[in-house]
Amino acid sequence: MNSVKHQQGVALITVLLVFALAAIITSEVASRNYRDIRKTANLINSKQAYHYALAGEQYARQILFRDYDEDPSSDQFSDNWSDISQIFDIDNGEMTIEISDLQGRFNLNNVVAANGRVNNQALTDFSRLLEALDISTDYAPALVDWLDSNTVATIGGAEDESYQPLNYLTANQPLADRSELRLLTDMRFEDYIRLKDYVVALPHQVKDQQIGTTKYNINTLAAKMVEALSDDSAVDIMAIQQRGGYSTVNEWVSSGDIGSLSIARNQLKTASEFFEIKVTAVYDQRISIIRSQVYRNNNDGSITLLKRQQGIE
Repeated sequence: MNSVKHQQGVALITVLLVFALAAIITSEVASRNYRDIRKTANLINSKQAYHYALAGEQYARQILFRDYDEDPSSDQFSDNWSDISQIFDIDNGEMTIEISDLQGRFNLNNVVAANGRVNNQALTDFSRLLEALDISTDYAPALVDWLDSNTVATIGGAEDESYQPLNYLTANQPLADRSELRLLTDMRFEDYIRLKDYVVALPHQVKDQQIGTTKYNINTLAAKMVEALSDDSAVDIMAIQQRGGYSTVNEWVSSGDIGSLSIARNQLKTASEFFEIKVTAVYDQRISIIRSQVYRNNNDGSITLLKRQQGIE
């Protein structure tokens, strides 16, 4: 009798263990399925946010073309592309669009011209920009050697032998992106952070069209670039820029508002061809940020995508 009860007790315990094991397995399967569903949902939502961002880029390109269509002679902060302050509502989220004039910054590729020769004026501008930002000017000759096609170091510069211990060599070609500055010998991260918003890497050629040395748009020229190109404070220039600037460089000069920046008048213009479009799209708590550089041909207004990057730098 005791044996039967003992066997019944063992059977009961076995059944309970089986049910407990089944519950654990079921719970694990359910938990894994939930994680897979969430992972898939997050992936889909991220893709949706990215495609909304692409739609925002297309909208920005239409604004740039419309701006050319209305007035191809000049670009200024009073133009519609300059202040898209609207937050666009989208399903389960929102989107913001920013357009920046890249010709208000220093083009790093101007330092060495398309023919391979050093552009001494651009090199001086870069050195003065570094000084205006309280950054060592030692980066200027290093940039020359990074860009030029030879392996002979300039005075104060750095060629392949300086980079070999770092397991890479000089590019010996134009920069594809400003972030390549971080590869320059002895470039400090904090220096790059201070510099990056004032520089850009624009190409010498777009498709079959030769661009050459890009000029600065005085209507959108950054304050530190004004200080680098002249001996004046940027305050007066910035105030005029915010009022819309002028339609031509001659108008800037004749007004007298250009100040000592007139010494650089041959490097100035009032119409731009290179722009950056930044779109931030939020969809169901997923964020997609794209930064696109575009070239607007000021002969016909056609817009060419140069590159598109995801995320923030």
